[in-house]
Amino acid sequence: MDFQKLYEKANELAKEERVEEHTYISEVAVAVLSANGKIYMGRSIKTTCSLGLCAENVAMSNMILNGETEIKKMVAVYEGGKIISPCGKCREFLYQMNHKNLQCEIMIGKDKIVTLRDLLPSTWSDMK
Repeated sequence: MDFQKLYEKANELAKEERVEEHTYISEVAVAVLSANGKIYMGRSIKTTCSLGLCAENVAMSNMILNGETEIKKMVAVYEGGKIISPCGKCREFLYQMNHKNLQCEIMIGKDKIVTLRDLLPSTWSDMK
C-alpha cells in the first residue's frame, strides 16, 4: 500500500461532525498500515472540557482489538486535505505500544516521509 492510498482514506474521514452539544468527532483522521498489511483508521474526538482522543490513539485501539500493535506506515490528515504530523503525546504512545514502531514511516508532507525515530529522537524510556 502506498502513501497516496493511505492519504486518500484519511482525507475522506477528515471532517468535523457534531456528536453532542459540546462533543465533536474532530477534523483530524489517520490511516495506518499495520505490519500484517491491514489498514486501520482513526478520527480525533474533542470535547469542550478538554477530554478527547487523538486519531492515532483511536487507530491503535482498533489495531489492539485485532491483535496488532506494529505500524509500517501512517498519515494523518486535517480537514481540507492538509497532512499533519502526530503530536508529541501520540509519538510516545505509538512507541510505547510497540518499540518496533520507531521504524514506521510517517508522511508529514506531500513529498516528505520520516520515521517515528526521526520525530521522537529521545523516548520516555530512554530517560534513565
